[in-house]
Amino acid sequence: MRIVAVDAAPGKRSTVFDGRDFKNMDARRLKAYLSRIRRQNNEMLLCWDAPLTGPRDADDTGRRGDYTQRPIETFFRRKEGCKTPQGVSVRGYSGCPHWTITRSLLGLPRVGIFDAAYDELPFDLLPNGCSPRNWAHVVAEIHPGVAAWLWCRDERLGDVSWNYKTDEVVRAEMWEIIRSKATGAWKGGPQPKNDDEFDAAMGYILGRGLVEGGDCVVRVMMLGNRQTGSFLLPYSRSLHEKWQHWSSEELANG
Repeated sequence: MRIVAVDAAPGKRSTVFDGRDFKNMDARRLKAYLSRIRRQNNEMLLCWDAPLTGPRDADDTGRRGDYTQRPIETFFRRKEGCKTPQGVSVRGYSGCPHWTITRSLLGLPRVGIFDAAYDELPFDLLPNGCSPRNWAHVVAEIHPGVAAWLWCRDERLGDVSWNYKTDEVVRAEMWEIIRSKATGAWKGGPQPKNDDEFDAAMGYILGRGLVEGGDCVVRVMMLGNRQTGSFLLPYSRSLHEKWQHWSSEELANG
C-alpha cells in the first residue's frame, strides 16, 4: 500500500512526504505527480491536509454553516466541544485558503449540485469508520496540528506554548514525543526541518496507522463523517465519546 501525505498550499509550494523523503512542488508539478502515482499504484492512500468536505449535503445546501464552518471545526473551536489551545488553529473551512488548490486537484470539497459526484472523482473520500469502495485510490482528510496536540497534551502539561508553526523549540519538543510514540510508523524517516515538513510527516504517520491497523503501534480513528466533516486523528475513546454526544446534539439543533 502506497501512502503519500500532502501539506497542500495554494500560494507557495506544497510539501509531500512518501515515506522516503520530503518534496516541495508547485501546483503544476503536484498535479502531474498525483496523476503519475495514481497510474503507478493499484492501492494507495492520500493523506491530505486541507478541507475535503463542505456542506452537510452538497445536493441540498443552505443549512446553518453550510458555506462557512463544518461541525468538526466547531467542535474543536468551542469549550463545550474540545477546544484546541492557542497555537493550534482550527478555522472554518471557508477561511482555509488551501481548499482552493484541493478543489482544483481533487474535485473536493463538493459544495453544490453542479460538482462532480463522488464516484466520478479521482480519489475515493474515506468516510467515517467504513472501508472505501476499495483501497485502489483513497484520500483522507488530516489536521496535523490537532493530531499533534492530541498526541502531546499528556506530556506537555501546564502553561506551555503550542505554536509549533513558528517556534522551532516547540516543534522539536512535540516531534520528539510523537516520534517516540510512532516508532513503528516512522521507522527512521528524516527529521522534519520546518512546519510544512512536520505537517506532512504527521499525515504519513496517521496514514500508516490507518492502513496497518493492529500491526502498527500507532492507533488512529476517523472522527466525523462526510456530513459533519472528518479528521484522521490519534485514537482516543474519550474523545470519540465526547464527539458522539456533542455532534448528536449539534445536528439535532441545526
